[in-house]
Amino acid sequence: MNRSTLLFDADELPRIRATLARPEFAAYWRSAREADLADDERFLRDELKLEQVNVDLVRASNILQRSAFVHAVAPDPAHLAVARLALNRILAFRRWDWILEAGTDTVGVMRNGTTSIAVVLGADWLAPDLTEAERDAVASYLARESAPAAARAVGGMNQPDQVVGWGMDPAAAGFDAAYRAVNFSRWPRILDVNNLRIIATSGLAAAAAYLHGRHPQAEKWAAMAEASLRLFVSRLPADGAFPEGPDYWHFTFDYYFVSAELLRRRCGIDVRDAYDFPAMARYLQLVTLPTHDTPNGCINVGDAFRAAGAESLAWIGRHFRDGTANQLALQPGILRLEANSAWAAIWFDPTVPARRSADLLPDRVLFPGIVVSRSGWTVDDAVLALRSGEPENHEHADRNSVFYAAFGERLLNDPLKASYLSSHPLWLLRLTAAHTTVLIDGQGHQYHKGEEGTNASQAAATLEDYRTGRDWMCATSDAADAYRRAGLPAQAVQRTVVFLKPDLVIICDRLTLTEARPVEARFQVFNNDGHGTVTADAAGFLITRPHATLQARTAGLAPLTVTAAQLDLPAEHGVYPYAAVASAAATSHEFVTVCTAAPAGTAHGELTIKHDGSAWQIRGTHRDRAVQVSLQTGNNLRPIVTI
Repeated sequence: MNRSTLLFDADELPRIRATLARPEFAAYWRSAREADLADDERFLRDELKLEQVNVDLVRASNILQRSAFVHAVAPDPAHLAVARLALNRILAFRRWDWILEAGTDTVGVMRNGTTSIAVVLGADWLAPDLTEAERDAVASYLARESAPAAARAVGGMNQPDQVVGWGMDPAAAGFDAAYRAVNFSRWPRILDVNNLRIIATSGLAAAAAYLHGRHPQAEKWAAMAEASLRLFVSRLPADGAFPEGPDYWHFTFDYYFVSAELLRRRCGIDVRDAYDFPAMARYLQLVTLPTHDTPNGCINVGDAFRAAGAESLAWIGRHFRDGTANQLALQPGILRLEANSAWAAIWFDPTVPARRSADLLPDRVLFPGIVVSRSGWTVDDAVLALRSGEPENHEHADRNSVFYAAFGERLLNDPLKASYLSSHPLWLLRLTAAHTTVLIDGQGHQYHKGEEGTNASQAAATLEDYRTGRDWMCATSDAADAYRRAGLPAQAVQRTVVFLKPDLVIICDRLTLTEARPVEARFQVFNNDGHGTVTADAAGFLITRPHATLQARTAGLAPLTVTAAQLDLPAEHGVYPYAAVASAAATSHEFVTVCTAAPAGTAHGELTIKHDGSAWQIRGTHRDRAVQVSLQTGNNLRPIVTI
């Protein structure tokens, strides 16, 4: 290739090829070059269904972008042929989305943007080998269908009062009755403030870049895309946190940054000043969770379950010479075998030192109210999170829930991969009963039933106290509002967490109710791999994982019952064990759970829990550390913690 493209210049090819030869990129590059092209061709010619805009369109787009990139970097007639076939099959779809306005016009909020990016990049990389008719077909589709669909989506988010009405395309296949029953009436407002604004915007950026100087609307689409990109990041927390979680940050900012590059390189629009993007790398470092079973895990509060991908991190590293971003981009498991990984190879700058910033704080409260506390950054370090705060898209019914990992294992778990559809059994994983938190009379706090998708609930919790020291953190959160919204008689649902890093977690639950009701605190076990167990006795419970164990001892102002159980789910959907600490019906409940963690095969210390009339006293030793903690409760609005 001896010409510049939309994402890279011709003289950058040696650097890109050198990046692809690096050990971190080798698996992706091998999978791309050695893809089963015969299977791809069979799918494209014989199996692809033009009404399958959710699944088949995605696969065709991935094939196009992958093989076009391979051909651009290492010319290959077989990849060229498959890419051209994929391009022509994609252009045969009537539309690239399944949402319509007024039942007729495409609203490009779901697949239109991602498909537009794949088509524009693929056609650009293939340009010398395409016929004039093929190039004209791309331009025509973008101008006639893709760009107006994207503009309709972004315009609807900007001015929801002018939307006639969004709904499912009845011709789209592959959607069950539950999805078709989703109420789309508020989607312009809901999507306005979540990741799908950027997916819609990427369709505008793609069309504007490809049609720049060739279509009278291209400049307008570029300006609309710039405004949308700037608006989106202007609403984010200033500290770099992404409320929907790191997995959704990856998806969102892959398309944000590729849109930014298309606008900058082709349209002369630069949005790199729109936000403190390096702050995002610090946020992502804080929420990473490498464990022995998952090198690219994250603190999965809500639906996110993987750490960010290398693409967006490489972009930040390149444009801001940010070492933290580059260091994260090279972590095992971060680069995935997906078409977008080409962007990581294009953007990765090996001259930026890949090292973690020395000023990263191990303790922070992230928007919308997630307390995160770490003992360090390696697999064997400990990470604790407490979910307080406000509702947010892709959340679960998890107020006051605690997540804890140590010695490379998830020891107090937050469930992974909950269903997006309320009709599916794994919808249960979204609910309070599947989290390490409290049930009142067997019920969790307020949540929705998926009527509008995975949008935010109305449940909130208040972080009442938060303090940190050199090797400790304590926080108190009250979730009474969330439980009252479920019709429960809650005056106070207060949880205090004391974390003595890395291996001691104390949880104090205090509830005040207007009617006598039983209370149960659940402690979830990670068992996705079938290697998590829990046993219980009168004094507490023991969670066992292959590389670590968690031992818990409980005590209350009233008698407690401790049991081991599992979520009520069909066996084919997995086994989800948990421990339950129950307090009989009363209007006031107060109990303490003291958890110690230890590497597998090593002993736990001896700790005592006593109540002296006004305070809980936890004394003893654990792994050669003397423990002396006091939680003074009595009539205090929140416990006074002394360490």
